[in-house]
Amino acid sequence: MTEAEEPDNPEQQQDKFDPVTDERDWSAADTELACFALARNKGKRLVKIINTGEEPLPFICIFEDYPE
Repeated sequence: MTEAEEPDNPEQQQDKFDPVTDERDWSAADTELACFALARNKGKRLVKIINTGEEPLPFICIFEDYPE
């Protein structure tokens, strides 16, 4: 990555989402509230919401199992 391609904010680089390589349990949603509903329906804990800004489903919801 060249200097021109690097994001100004290091957090932006961490929040880049690649659906092909990401191995976490995730779903796309149209709103942040929809992420909470998806988590409840899946019976999983919502750990992160990533706003990709890409339509039609700009939010990526990251889930994990509840600890036993």
